[in-house]
Amino acid sequence: MLNIIEKKLENATMELQIDVPVERVESEYQAVFNKLKNIVKIDGFRKGKAPLQMVEARFREEADQEVAENLLKSVFLQAVEEKQLTPIAFPKYHFDKISRDAPFSFTATFETPPTIELGRYKGIAADEQVCEIDDTTVKSEINAIRERFAKIDKKDEDAVVENGDMVNLKVKRIDDVEESKREGLEFKEYQIVVGKSSDDSALDKHVGGMKLDEEKEVDVKYPKDYYLSDLAGQKVKYLVKIGAINTMELPELDEEFAKKLGYETVEEFKSKTRDHLEKYVLEKTKGDAKAQILKQVVEDSAYEIPDSMILSEMDRLFKRTCDSVGYQTNNIEEFAGLMGIDPGAFADQLRQEATQTIKTTLALSEISRKEEMKVDETKYREVLENIAKRNNKTVEEIEKIITENDSRGNIETELLLDGAMDFIYENAKIKKLKPISFDEFTKNRGRRS
Repeated sequence: MLNIIEKKLENATMELQIDVPVERVESEYQAVFNKLKNIVKIDGFRKGKAPLQMVEARFREEADQEVAENLLKSVFLQAVEEKQLTPIAFPKYHFDKISRDAPFSFTATFETPPTIELGRYKGIAADEQVCEIDDTTVKSEINAIRERFAKIDKKDEDAVVENGDMVNLKVKRIDDVEESKREGLEFKEYQIVVGKSSDDSALDKHVGGMKLDEEKEVDVKYPKDYYLSDLAGQKVKYLVKIGAINTMELPELDEEFAKKLGYETVEEFKSKTRDHLEKYVLEKTKGDAKAQILKQVVEDSAYEIPDSMILSEMDRLFKRTCDSVGYQTNNIEEFAGLMGIDPGAFADQLRQEATQTIKTTLALSEISRKEEMKVDETKYREVLENIAKRNNKTVEEIEKIITENDSRGNIETELLLDGAMDFIYENAKIKKLKPISFDEFTKNRGRRS
């Protein structure tokens, strides 16, 4: 009979201290020596004919090693089954020695599945921004679409910048460097439509009347609540240079243009544009509120996460980061050196992101389990239709691929997580904030990014 002592360690890790009785140790030694007797060759004896006592004396060290390996594997499996434990990785064993005439004691340390003690997930308070889409916003969006189809013509070399012109503007900041080093700074190039921005600190407010290749120093005072935090409240001096001046002739907003974009009428174009903006705003405001709620759920819950799971997620995030910059490597230090960042800080960031991702998934999965959520077949069908549309295939073709790859479970898991997210939003205490304009809404999002 085994003597097993359980010890719970950190990070979903378990240690078993196991004592194997001497009778089982002896039985294993006998089995090993009988096997060795039949396969080893000793001088003066035919294979398998040497006396057992001689085999035991000659191959004691080999037997010790094999007996230990056999007992570690078989006893560990028996112990975890007896204790109803679920290892998710191979255990690490430790023992001092093994002796034929004594019990065998060892420890096995192994990781178990992650656990979560879910905190409160109903009735959580969150703010939700409200953004009004008015006629001015719709008109601005439509004009932005018209600009993509505008006829662009270069102005004469002696022409000056006027409102409505599309200008290639070269810019470099010069207030934060010594005057002797300003010449060596590189210009950054931007394409702007002069007079379009409603922002008082926009550079296009300062370039009217300038000519091609003309340079000018511009002082800009940014408000304290400027949406770019690096510039908020600062007084900045720029050197601007006009790289090109073009006229823009927008297409007429008529039936012909609407049909070119896939609409039947101008009114339909305007209506669908408003719908698009309202959908965008709703998704973002609702998404921001959901993020607040989920953050609180995650913080209120307690977790035990095995380190191997975190390392695996770190590796996935690292590969995704490498793909995003088009550089393939398995070495974090090499990648960090290429990007000019500290390897240790980068690894810490990956670990934090990986841990947060796992905690979020665990929380939503547990909510889905507790609320006994089921996959909505209608939503599953919608996912298939969207995949089919993106890949220019039929739903039947996508279903066949999913069956071949056995990937339906992955889609269903994502749907359940989405369902859990919707559930905590629907059961939250949402406070609608004072409505703001679309322009202010986009700037606010810029401040957070």
